[in-house]
Amino acid sequence: MGARLFARRLGKADVRGVVTWAGPSKFGNGYRYKIRADDGSSHWVDDKDLTVEDDPAAADALAIRKGTNVVVTGGEHAGVEGEVYIAGSGGRFGIRDDDEQTYWVDEKHLERA
Repeated sequence: MGARLFARRLGKADVRGVVTWAGPSKFGNGYRYKIRADDGSSHWVDDKDLTVEDDPAAADALAIRKGTNVVVTGGEHAGVEGEVYIAGSGGRFGIRDDDEQTYWVDEKHLERA
């Protein structure tokens, strides 16, 4: 119990939430789950409609992402300190310094400040 799930149900709204009950389905093979959605509502869902979501608390706490304060350690912008304002494709990050100057930097040249 407590795992985060995403449910896509044909003809109904998608649901994201936490499992509060699981057991054999009395409507056929498989399992059914009771999910407490992020908005507080409850939903009964078949296992075929579920996808397990990554637990945000289990995510790498040291990963560089939007909002992380960083120092550029190499490349043409070495020495710049700022905050990641966007994570681009290919491992590049947009950094904004205190003077609102922006820089694109490869992840290999970044360290947490």
